[in-house]
Amino acid sequence: MSARVSSCLGHDFSDRNREGHHRSPRERSGESLRTAPDQTEIRVWERTAELLKVIETLKLELSDQRRLAEDAERRALQAEESRRTLEVLRNCVGQGIAITGAPDVSIRMSGRNGRQLTGHSRDDRALFAETHDAIIITTPKGKFVDFNQAWLDLFGYTREEAIRLNAEAMYIHPEDLHRFQREVEREGSVREYGVKMSSKRGNEMYCLVSSTVLRSADGDVLGYQTIIHDITELKRADRALRQLNGRLVRSQDEERRRLARDLHDGTAPLLTGLSMNLAVLEGSAHRLDPRARRALTECVALTKQGAVEVRTISYLLHPPLLEELGLTSGISWYAKGFAQRSGIEVELDLPPMSVRFPHHVELALFRVVQESLANVHRHSGSSTARIGLIRGSEQTTLEVSDRGRGIAKEMLSKTDGTSGAVGVGIAGMQERLEQLGGRLEIDSDCQGTTVRAIVPLYEEWL
Repeated sequence: MSARVSSCLGHDFSDRNREGHHRSPRERSGESLRTAPDQTEIRVWERTAELLKVIETLKLELSDQRRLAEDAERRALQAEESRRTLEVLRNCVGQGIAITGAPDVSIRMSGRNGRQLTGHSRDDRALFAETHDAIIITTPKGKFVDFNQAWLDLFGYTREEAIRLNAEAMYIHPEDLHRFQREVEREGSVREYGVKMSSKRGNEMYCLVSSTVLRSADGDVLGYQTIIHDITELKRADRALRQLNGRLVRSQDEERRRLARDLHDGTAPLLTGLSMNLAVLEGSAHRLDPRARRALTECVALTKQGAVEVRTISYLLHPPLLEELGLTSGISWYAKGFAQRSGIEVELDLPPMSVRFPHHVELALFRVVQESLANVHRHSGSSTARIGLIRGSEQTTLEVSDRGRGIAKEMLSKTDGTSGAVGVGIAGMQERLEQLGGRLEIDSDCQGTTVRAIVPLYEEWL
């Protein structure tokens, strides 16, 4: 039994005063009252210091997120510039205007109106030369007809070197080029086709490619005009953002675990000791006046209620059954408590308790259940809910459904953490699942909502 609990029970083993005599209960109580503020202040300062560290860490992480968001916005503006450039090029083709100019190449194509594509206006040529997007025109066999300075800068070739290149040189996997060409010929144009490319120095780049097929008056393919947009840095920023979000999720889980442990090992024993001491006082309640007896009775009830709530909060923060017995037991326990607290009947369709998943998968799915049922209680108006869990050979699917009023479409679209309430919860669930390579699907209408969490099961997890 710890010294803290023993003190609460009134059995302090350091029970002698300075003269060596046993201290009276009044002396022990006085000593406890004198030292309690100091001990409380020490704990407050310790906790404050911990929170300050957490706050500083969060500030740094939020600063990183803000920088990544600014990078994403800049990339979006560049993508819009690419779109406008492509529209201009398409208009050029529609008017029978070609963009040519490679010094040693002489190719004559025909536009859709039958005219030969052998020249273009000064304004169009300026746009082609000065845009920040890499633009090329190639023949069906991959021979370069023209390219602008942005393409040369992106891939690192000189003009003389580029003239002798084939389009396959840009692709890390040449089959990507042929697959891309087939799609362009079938659809007439393709926008933002993601593919890995390589520069002259062998640097790998992730690019978005938009292209339009050039045809003769007879419909024969004469070539392709293509805009290439390097989004390697955006991909890196996106990956860094996901890693940062993953760290935040893990930090939240660790903080929940720590708080649950503090409540279970610290606050709960104190309330238990208080309850036992109050029980001793109840034995002498007949000596108290009616007002004091009522106050004592109320204190006993409040202490019991506080103990129950502390234990419930501790379990909700970090359910011990989840680690000890698995996801099926954890969900069953939580659903039972949720039904008692909310009055919402919960139907369960879960695998046997013997079916286990990796701990990080179980924790993520359990949090999805928590958030989904919380949304059912707060927003749906449904009197029932259903939880289903299916483990397949390659993936696990969790479904939480209700028969409520559904979620508004505009609310579903706001899942970036800025919309409050439902949006924040949905964004949190998405982030957890994305960290596992999974996804979140939501079907909602006036007859109810189904939240579906799908997580792949990799061999190294099993």
